[in-house]
Amino acid sequence: MLRMALAGLLATPAFAPVWAQAQRPHLTPVGIADLPGFTDDRLDEALKAFIKTCDKAAQSSLPVDGFDRAAQARVCAAARRGEGAANPRAFFTRRFRAFLVSGDQAGDAFFTGYYQPEIPGSLVRSREFPTPVYGLPPDVVTLSSAQRIGALADLTAARKGANGALTPFPDRAAIEDGALDKAPGVKTLVYLRDNVDLFLAQVQGSARVRLPDGRILHLSFAGRNGQPYTALAKVLVQRGVATPAEMTMRRLTDWIRRNGLARGQAGDELLRLNRSFVFFEARFDAQPDRQPQGGSGAPLTPYRSVAIDSRIWPYGLPFFIDAQMPWRGPEPTPFQRVVIAQDTGSAIVGPARADIYFGLGDVVGERASEIRHHGRFYVLLPLD
Repeated sequence: MLRMALAGLLATPAFAPVWAQAQRPHLTPVGIADLPGFTDDRLDEALKAFIKTCDKAAQSSLPVDGFDRAAQARVCAAARRGEGAANPRAFFTRRFRAFLVSGDQAGDAFFTGYYQPEIPGSLVRSREFPTPVYGLPPDVVTLSSAQRIGALADLTAARKGANGALTPFPDRAAIEDGALDKAPGVKTLVYLRDNVDLFLAQVQGSARVRLPDGRILHLSFAGRNGQPYTALAKVLVQRGVATPAEMTMRRLTDWIRRNGLARGQAGDELLRLNRSFVFFEARFDAQPDRQPQGGSGAPLTPYRSVAIDSRIWPYGLPFFIDAQMPWRGPEPTPFQRVVIAQDTGSAIVGPARADIYFGLGDVVGERASEIRHHGRFYVLLPLD
């Protein structure tokens, strides 16, 4: 579920392109039992989430000092056999070492929240639902670092012609003007109300589309056109529409709709500044309230699954977050929980960075969009 958190919409230099060199984390050992709030956490919930992806550690791309894949495999096997079921706190205390993660000398970490939105749609194009959602075109290919030269230098994907030649894929403006309407092999999956709903699904990387007959069509990330991403919230902040602290996803989408989505209107022009365009896969589900899958392939667990920089951290690793944030309501309260690395996102860059999955629908989405908070981030590495 490759997504872009609101912090990515505000994109400061800390949120570098996804192909930038990964930063190695600095780890300071701490006592796991001394983690703030650790003894009060519902670690049975954390253990269940851990078991879902504890065998995914081999998907990491950057060696982590002190991480032993064989030890992870042994801990995973023990958890799957039922060790820890009776006393999950003893399991985590006995099986893991805790380290404070630092991306800088301050040891500070930054957290955001994300969710899966539910939006209305239709399988049939109509005046009410005119906006197509496209499947991944068959001629889109991901570029290697060696291929990012010349006209492709700033791209992450491109169009591969019948002769093998690579050219830039159409950007958002061209696609919205119909560049894919007659493209061979391109499937239209569903139709939405407008480009704001499409943008919202693309930012989150997935969506639940409620059809007129009540069925839920799940959209999940399939790929993108490779064009550069522009932070639209940052554009509005620079224009004086709101301060960074005031800018939320709701405020951004409301501004776009208020200022018009017709060709040439200000809302439409703002959307077109973001040349990046996301494509989806679609499926019906007999269990419409099922949680979406993360990049690890496992269903996400609200408040237990986090997206991390997967170039640095392997999927399946447990972490501990210690922060004050408005996750239960409008007032900040302690978020002191073991969470599991089960997803990633293009705005999740660096070792001391995590995006917390809040769940399904607009109610939790309102809370998730408010999370842009600092705190402490600890990694739990398996003991030898």
